[in-house]
Amino acid sequence: MPARTPVKTLDAQRYAQTFAAFVARSYEYPAMTDRLVGFADQLPEGFACLDIGAGTGKVIRDWLACGGRRPERYAAVEPNPAHAAELHEAVASLGIDARVDEAPFDAAYPIPGRFDLVLFSHSLYWLADPVGCVRHACDALTPAGRVVAFLQGPFGIHPLYRLFNPRFDRDHPPGPHHGFSSAELVVGLRDAGLRPAVHFDPTPLDLTGLFDPGQERQRDEYLSFCLQIEFAQLPEPLKSDVVAYLHAACVQDNGRLLWYEPNATVVVER
Repeated sequence: MPARTPVKTLDAQRYAQTFAAFVARSYEYPAMTDRLVGFADQLPEGFACLDIGAGTGKVIRDWLACGGRRPERYAAVEPNPAHAAELHEAVASLGIDARVDEAPFDAAYPIPGRFDLVLFSHSLYWLADPVGCVRHACDALTPAGRVVAFLQGPFGIHPLYRLFNPRFDRDHPPGPHHGFSSAELVVGLRDAGLRPAVHFDPTPLDLTGLFDPGQERQRDEYLSFCLQIEFAQLPEPLKSDVVAYLHAACVQDNGRLLWYEPNATVVVER
């Protein structure tokens, strides 16, 4: 095994900053919104939604802006202070019965009542026991309810992280586990006796211009998010190894440079 390089892992504030660099280049949010509108249309009027790891509120805000059925009761869990502040503002503008809890979620979290829809929107990476947390959420479903988990498929960031993370000697563990994908979740849920369905949407990451001269800061912020480290502080040749891998993983399509990363939707019904 190669020698491990000391690295600085992102803190919560830096995670939020680098996450913004990632979102700006992702096509996954429109696909997630379309999925949620479709799921909501299958739920009863006045349904209740629990949003675990609600982030800045972008997902719920974009979803409700598309019309269709709206939850009568909405509860959100978001422990990152940098995201929770924006989440409070977002839900206050939605005109629905909403509450935000800034406590962390785990398999012992006291879920407040029953819900028709429990949503994990790219939040399972943060949980020590993702499969146990999904099982816990299933216990809070109404008879016709479902758990919907959006997360990365076993492509894109997932193999990049798994390839390079063993080469890092981190100053502290990362918050999210970018080595976890829909593949590991589905296997774990099946082993737990559940029957998940998984769907993939074509949601590449648009890295056009990221490798151009003068764009090193944007590139470093983007890769900081992917690897959950301060990428700019990496020594050579390790930094060049990561950049070369990422560039080689992209394809040209109609003038855009795209990194293949289909978004996964895992659904578990009661």
